[in-house]
Amino acid sequence: MIRFILRQLWRALIFVLGVWTLYFVVTALWPESGSRPAIFVALLLTYCLMAYVFIPALFRLYHVFVKHDHIPLYATYGDGWASDPVNIALVVHDRKQLQAAMHAAGWHEAEPATARNSLREAIALLFNKSYPTAPVSTLFLFNRPHDIAFQIPTNAQNSPRTRHHVRFWKLQAPEAHRHDRGHFEYWSGKLKKWLHLEREIWIGAATYDFKPFDIRWRTGSLTHGVRHDTDEERDFIIQTLKDSKVIRTVDTSEAGEQFKFRGQSFRTIFTTDGSIKVVRLK
Repeated sequence: MIRFILRQLWRALIFVLGVWTLYFVVTALWPESGSRPAIFVALLLTYCLMAYVFIPALFRLYHVFVKHDHIPLYATYGDGWASDPVNIALVVHDRKQLQAAMHAAGWHEAEPATARNSLREAIALLFNKSYPTAPVSTLFLFNRPHDIAFQIPTNAQNSPRTRHHVRFWKLQAPEAHRHDRGHFEYWSGKLKKWLHLEREIWIGAATYDFKPFDIRWRTGSLTHGVRHDTDEERDFIIQTLKDSKVIRTVDTSEAGEQFKFRGQSFRTIFTTDGSIKVVRLK
């Protein structure tokens, strides 16, 4: 009940802040202007500030005071809310073998999300231009951003509008000064069968971007439209690795309790039992 009340108060605060900001921009900055371009600029400025600055900052502040009962079955966005379910792990010799295996299976390694690369991706999205190594948005697991990501565009132009993609985090003990919210202990327990192999374990969150644009329901910012069936996406990755003959074994980790949560967009609902496919490479 307390969490429900807090959520409603939070939504009310966001609504009031949005209305006040819109009123201030339109009336205070252009008090006597009936110009449609001016109003458009005011609304666009308000949207950008609210969706990409004020609301994410308020969510981060919210998570400082309200600690969610977060079980690490999903990666989170930068503001701490659920994004993509974790559904695959690769057992490899090292990062180079991971890269070589994914490249052999037809996957492109995503470039870092620098300002230049992000601008290029935006242009590729808008004009449907080829960019098979486009960056992906940064997600967090173990309280750190993903270490590497791969993708396969699914359109004739090889643009980032629609694509298979997966982000990976190396399973490693957290640094002494950084709390990982219990993720390392959780995944070490689920994957203890493979820890003794003296190999690296890379945990992944795989989803399919089936449309270029959608709206994040908590902030109103733009994102890709993600397909609900992430198990199908995980199985697609495994099949590509099988086709390239780099897999030794495929197992399933111990399942947890069934868990249902909303992803980034309004219509994306994920259901998971907490188990992941564990792929051991040759």
